[in-house]
Amino acid sequence: MNKFSRREIMKLFGMTSATIALMEAGRLTPAHAARDFVWATTGGSWGEHQEEIFVKGGDFAKLANVTPTHAFQLETITASKIIAANGNTPYDVSNHGEAEVVMLKEAGLVLPYNPSLMPNYADVYDNAKMGNEYASTNFLLFGLVWNSKEIAAEPGSFEDLMKPEYSGRVGIPAYGWYGMYWLHGVNKALGGNEDNIDPGMKFVADVVKKNKAIIVENADHGRKLFSQGEIVINPFWNGISAQLAKSGVPTKFATVPGTLALGTGFLILKGTPYEEAANRFVNLSLDPKLQVEFSTWNLYPPTNSKAVLPPELDSIKVTEAQLAKTVKLDWPKVVQHKAEYLKRWNEEVLG
Repeated sequence: MNKFSRREIMKLFGMTSATIALMEAGRLTPAHAARDFVWATTGGSWGEHQEEIFVKGGDFAKLANVTPTHAFQLETITASKIIAANGNTPYDVSNHGEAEVVMLKEAGLVLPYNPSLMPNYADVYDNAKMGNEYASTNFLLFGLVWNSKEIAAEPGSFEDLMKPEYSGRVGIPAYGWYGMYWLHGVNKALGGNEDNIDPGMKFVADVVKKNKAIIVENADHGRKLFSQGEIVINPFWNGISAQLAKSGVPTKFATVPGTLALGTGFLILKGTPYEEAANRFVNLSLDPKLQVEFSTWNLYPPTNSKAVLPPELDSIKVTEAQLAKTVKLDWPKVVQHKAEYLKRWNEEVLG
């Protein structure tokens, strides 16, 4: 596994040299007075539903005998604060995707789960885990979404993005959003690997320059483009495809070779004074019944193998056949090449 210095990790989170120097000198640290149990996650409706279902619905305060306080902010901001604190964490658990998990683990700021306090962990699909420090709450598949009214046949691969009849109505994710991850997925489907991004980079450049793809900046932008008919095919989320279809936009999701099985789950942070409570918190996020409640709202399938979705949600289930088409990424290498491949993306794809 590649090892990153703390300075390198902080740079990957976008911190300036001056800020890093102050942190390393111990002159810039968060305030750490006695505090409540603090859980950090993204804001908006996602964080609000996590609070309503897992914290309140799971009766976490009573279960763990703590006073939970939420910290709603972007995951990258949370991660940068955790690294700045260097073990004197302002949070007890925080919600992240795989790339940030790798960075925080490399920095030595993540604690392993305690199986005796986390019985639900054993029932989580292996595809949703990283080591014994991370488990996702939902399966977030990043595959291919298309407008079934405009496109009759289900796409078979990401290479369908190059079909001339879709010219000008194709979307691809911005690198700073999920483009970096998707680039690695399609690259592997085309025969590349994390150290050789050439096949994927050439393909993405061709989609943009030859088929006039629209850069999708974020999830809401993608929703809008599909809803207004500006795009008819786009690498996108399984859950958002289901949400769009529910709202009347005729979208469908295909798990094509190179699809990514991503996630978002809670880490237990080094330095927490509430290690037992933190394990109980994560266990609630993996509870099969609570996961079904969360999935009923967001339409992303649960990761606990014992979760039973109602019949009306059969269509969002993730099958073994779908998971077989997903690619496994070497996350430390993805992180290692982040800046280098961004430079190439800007020059070869956008330039």
